[in-house]
Amino acid sequence: MAVQLPGSIQSIALGDGYAIRAPGVIGSAELKRPHSATERSRSRTVDDGTAALDAALAESNVTEVRQIEITLQPPPRTLPTRALRSIDGQEELLEVSVPDLGAETGQVVLACDETGVLTWHLPVDDQQQVQPSTKRGSGGTKRFLIPASRPQPAPTADGTKRSLIGVLGKKLLKVLVYPIIDPVIGKVSELFAEHWEQKKRPYGLRDFAPANFRDPNGPALTDADWQRIAAGRGLLYIHGTFSTAHGAFNQIPDDVFAELHRRYDGRVLAFNHFSLSHSPRRNIEWLLAHVPAGAFEFDIVCHSRGGLVARTLAEHPAVFELNAARIKVPRLVCVGVPNAGTLLAHPDHMVKLLDRVTTSLNLFPSGPVTETLEAIITAVKVIGHGALGGLDGLASMNPSGKFLSELNQGPASDTVYHAIAADYEPTDEGLKALIAGKVADAVADRVFGNDANDLVVPLTGAFGANGCAAFPIPDERVVQLPPTAGVMHTQLFGHPQTGKKLLEWLA
Repeated sequence: MAVQLPGSIQSIALGDGYAIRAPGVIGSAELKRPHSATERSRSRTVDDGTAALDAALAESNVTEVRQIEITLQPPPRTLPTRALRSIDGQEELLEVSVPDLGAETGQVVLACDETGVLTWHLPVDDQQQVQPSTKRGSGGTKRFLIPASRPQPAPTADGTKRSLIGVLGKKLLKVLVYPIIDPVIGKVSELFAEHWEQKKRPYGLRDFAPANFRDPNGPALTDADWQRIAAGRGLLYIHGTFSTAHGAFNQIPDDVFAELHRRYDGRVLAFNHFSLSHSPRRNIEWLLAHVPAGAFEFDIVCHSRGGLVARTLAEHPAVFELNAARIKVPRLVCVGVPNAGTLLAHPDHMVKLLDRVTTSLNLFPSGPVTETLEAIITAVKVIGHGALGGLDGLASMNPSGKFLSELNQGPASDTVYHAIAADYEPTDEGLKALIAGKVADAVADRVFGNDANDLVVPLTGAFGANGCAAFPIPDERVVQLPPTAGVMHTQLFGHPQTGKKLLEWLA
């Protein structure tokens, strides 16, 4: 049964040990048990998650134990109670208390509001700082702070198709739990992400052909393949964070991919690597150890953090004590690459990075959504346990971090750089109604100081000056997709201009 939120400072019991405190907020809240998978398969309701989210949670040993459905109303002008706000004063908050299940169980809340924005929330202490799940909550409870977004215009039917959680006109909170000791991966700690990637996303160099580039089980390279690749310049694809080769590049049109494969006489390969736990230096260290003896030449197409991996190989391997003289990189096409970093990779904003990618998948699902969500859930667990030292792959994108300070120094290499970047703003009318004023874009813009960005990477940081002599990339080798293109970080390879420029630059 729904309980009323009168706007008072008092905590209101929802039942089963759950409670909500919403000073300054008028509306209602209701505690529910989630539907079973069989119920969801028979009938979709506003409470349901999609199969992709269900599968990712199940594969990650995460169980949804409760749902809290919240309906908010505009507050009357005479409401005297001051709202609960975030430390920076930017967001109005709800405080949700859940039973503390002990040091052996991790707890997290996934929120979806009426705008389609998905956000991850970890337990916090009285100073609104993340409280590691190994610590017991006060009074036998864990506290979560959730943004209290206000009602938005009714979405169009088109907008309803873009949701990992089918909730419209409401805010839905999914209360999730998981074992601290995963039965397959082991204990959540600084080694957890590395063990997960060893199990789920192992290193590998694979054949990347028109018939298999979207196949997660693409064939590994044989000795005969390497002999063919050594005979001329090859084309190497390097994916970004949370992704894989078959996931990152699956939006490349068939005709574009086939033409590039033809131009390189089939000498096309992709590099799968650890993007969460290993730095780009360690990625290239693995690559150099697994490329056969001999001299090789690769043009590279890369996405997001994969560009930092590519630059480590092409530019300054000696800075990282890597001997890569036998591999030349004549041309490098950076698509959505944080060459100057992204503030979302700073420890203070890392959860916002996960929110941006999750929301992108929610608004515009593309590629293997479930496997990307699994990687995000893994990072949520690590961050929730204060184990940021186990996320060196994410930390490599921190503008003030050690890796980028070392990468963006020294003389330019002989590599010719090209870049494609985007400034994202919604263009679809239904989507505008869904996300007016309160979407991931608005939140991301606050983090970026309102600089243009694609939800993850600042626009000018992809090609502008960053301290490295190879930057800024000349204007004639840069494509800036404008806000009118409506392209997010996860959609760059699906835009026609990207395919056109790949064929032009890799002629």
